[in-house]
Amino acid sequence: MKQHSSGSAPGHNAAAAVDRSRAPEPASIRTFEFPAVERRRQGNGLTFLTARGGDLPLVTVRAVVDAGAAAERTGEEGLAWLTAESLEGGTSRRTGEELAWAVERLGAELHTQTGWDGVHVALTTAAHNLGAAVGLLAEIVREPAFPEREVERIRAEQLAEMMRRRTEPRALADDAAARFIFADGATYGRTVLGFQDRVQDFTAEAVREFHRSRYVPGRTAIVVVGAVDADAAEAEVSRAFGDWTGTTQPAPPPVTTPRHDRTTIHVVDRPSAVQSEVRIGHVGVPRDTADYFPLLVMNAVLGGAFTSRLNLNLREKHGFTYGVRSGFAFRRASGPFVIQTAVASDVTARAVEETLKELRGLVDSGLTDEETASARDYLAGTMPLEMQTTEQLAARVAELHVFDLPTDHFDSARERIRAVTADEAHRVANLRLQLDRLSITVAGSADAIAEDLRALGIGDVVIHGADENIHLSEPAADPTTPAS
Repeated sequence: MKQHSSGSAPGHNAAAAVDRSRAPEPASIRTFEFPAVERRRQGNGLTFLTARGGDLPLVTVRAVVDAGAAAERTGEEGLAWLTAESLEGGTSRRTGEELAWAVERLGAELHTQTGWDGVHVALTTAAHNLGAAVGLLAEIVREPAFPEREVERIRAEQLAEMMRRRTEPRALADDAAARFIFADGATYGRTVLGFQDRVQDFTAEAVREFHRSRYVPGRTAIVVVGAVDADAAEAEVSRAFGDWTGTTQPAPPPVTTPRHDRTTIHVVDRPSAVQSEVRIGHVGVPRDTADYFPLLVMNAVLGGAFTSRLNLNLREKHGFTYGVRSGFAFRRASGPFVIQTAVASDVTARAVEETLKELRGLVDSGLTDEETASARDYLAGTMPLEMQTTEQLAARVAELHVFDLPTDHFDSARERIRAVTADEAHRVANLRLQLDRLSITVAGSADAIAEDLRALGIGDVVIHGADENIHLSEPAADPTTPAS
């Protein structure tokens, strides 16, 4: 075998020339092109979107139905989730077990997800199975049987999940924060799981009626992404969905009334807890805001990245937490803006105080050019990582439909992020961060934290008992009047 001496090893001279006393310079941001998206309208009102993308011979077929939690009317809270989760319980042609085997034979993955702005049902399989996948998706979406036994099983899981969230500190804080950010009766003041006293009475017939009234072609989009030809994909979609009929009236717009007109602290008492789950927020902005890209950059500086001001303060400087993050929940209507973290009970008030200092500093003094550039690079650099698979790409194409965005929206997204200036990010911080009407929710031991929170002097402190039904039952207050 031919051997190289150590002095003549390939690459040795090049390696020796590296100056290891200096950190390597970052490379330039790689180019990224979002695949071209075609949007077509079918004769029955169905929307068809397709894009050729992904590096493998795979295809993702996704149905997006405008039947999410925001489409529920009064008394239906939680029915959207129950209906969507019950889709896999069987169809007019197959039992639930037979349906599972049909998915298995395709070598496919089936996912169902219920959000505020829609229900997503997706299948990913080999590209040569496109026709079979579209046909199976049509069967699931158009012809569910909703057998009573399956609906009862899913409903029991839904109720169990609601109870679990009541006992798990992070989930309890999340749910309570939504309740205290929004007024009673506001759409987003609850979870998509609904209210326990509603869900426990839902029947299989109620699920069938919700499906009949919401799952119609005019409120549905079919997204096909992967190794596909647009015309061939549309032909399969037309074959499977072309004779689908039905109409419905749109649901009323979501109610997004804030609960408070001044900063208020809500303590959800967890006796003997040694840690506090902290949520600080207010009503945010809808996805179609013109400030979307500046808000992304501003939030990355505040709490949307590991190097954010909040993380550098609460984690690195003070050691209060393992991590803190902030973000806007962008929905069709104004979702919440929330900062969230977990800290030890004895530093709860100090963590809240430091968080408010960072918020005030951002609003008053703005962002530096350096941290703005770092945030821009982070957001632009990570975007391609979130759009590599057919599933990821299909989810982004679905966003175009849900939020009525132009098909070339993602083509310019990175450039629009990189164009945000420090002044522009400062402007939206002033405009969108409502520091005088924050809802501060702390799930922790009231005995250990309440007095320190009062001593901050930032707002009233309201203590909610550990046995209080914070988010499982429907509140009865007037939704049009913010509480004080």
